[in-house]
Amino acid sequence: MHDSDADAFLPLHPEAFRILAVLREHAQHGYAIVKQLEDDPGRPGRVLPANLYRRIRTMLAQGLIGEVDGPDAVDERRRYFVATPLGRQVLRNEARRMRALLEGAGELARPAEP
Repeated sequence: MHDSDADAFLPLHPEAFRILAVLREHAQHGYAIVKQLEDDPGRPGRVLPANLYRRIRTMLAQGLIGEVDGPDAVDERRRYFVATPLGRQVLRNEARRMRALLEGAGELARPAEP
């Protein structure tokens, strides 16, 4: 996979970025993803399951995440997802892109003085 393959997905939707960040190391089921997103202080508000699953369907079709088997002895109805190698590369490239934007913003990116 080339960086140019991953760059085709940029700029990444903020919710897709957050989902990839949650799934980059471990498989999670939908409710666990919702809880992690809602517990993030940088993301205010509630996550609506319909919106989450719409985004997950899109990301599955794009190959950014994949569905995997869950741990044994868990609810069989739960679907588990994990970031694919492409998804992890897209996440890294988007993080670099955002860092470059902030660095380019200079003074604008610094917190206001009280």
